[in-house]
Amino acid sequence: MNSLLELAYRLDPVLWVQKVLGEQPGPWQEKLLRASRGASVIALTARQVGKTTAAAWAMAHTALFVPNSLSVVACPAQRQSAEAVRRVRGVLLKSGVKLASDNVYALEIANGARVLALPGSDDSIRGLTVDGWIVADEAARLPDELIAALRPMRARKPEARFVMLSTAWTIADPFWTVWSSDDATWMRLKATADVYPIFDPRFLEEERRNLGEEKFKREYLGIPTGAGTNPFTAELFEQVMRPRRPLIAPGPAFMPPAERAGRPAPNPFQQLATGGVP
Repeated sequence: MNSLLELAYRLDPVLWVQKVLGEQPGPWQEKLLRASRGASVIALTARQVGKTTAAAWAMAHTALFVPNSLSVVACPAQRQSAEAVRRVRGVLLKSGVKLASDNVYALEIANGARVLALPGSDDSIRGLTVDGWIVADEAARLPDELIAALRPMRARKPEARFVMLSTAWTIADPFWTVWSSDDATWMRLKATADVYPIFDPRFLEEERRNLGEEKFKREYLGIPTGAGTNPFTAELFEQVMRPRRPLIAPGPAFMPPAERAGRPAPNPFQQLATGGVP
């Protein structure tokens, strides 16, 4: 490969996807691919808009051009994470890269770069240091504990990119908490059917009829309707159930005020009962 062309591909992953893979990323995918090193990215998408494909392009590009790098992907189930790694594998093979190590949940190429598929729980993923991409796919379905375990993976490698990709689910999940916040450190991308018109309108109308309005909005418009959402989170439940000591000791202050004794009224029938005259 020409050295100048290789440099161009290294600097611009969008160009690499276009010229080497023969694919044309969508506008939101271009922004994801060009996210600066160390960026935190959150993308609210409709179904089937290519979020896993975009993540696979990004991880493959980093593996190819950053030797000994590590990228990871976490999904609600490890088989879904394995599917994401499978897409990375396909991208690398299409670009002419030979794999040094390959299995269902991990791959490594000749320059030492690796991509791992993580399980959907935090029990066995701690201890990893990531300098490539940390991808939380369908992040709205991931537990808080898993998100909390993913973030510190770049503590020693601030150049790593952290990405949360998801369709909408509930207003209480960790993805929506970030999306609806005013935290300016996140790059927000939106690829829902109303702003990313890749779907046939007739298909969308059929989906609306079959899914119903609430599910349609959730799956295609990125609107969590609150169906199945419990506003009383575990944290609120713990606060309610936690014993509390009153600021004022129990005693008279907590008793109802005593009623004042009334003045007795004379009984007009008492004299009649004793034979007296009123």
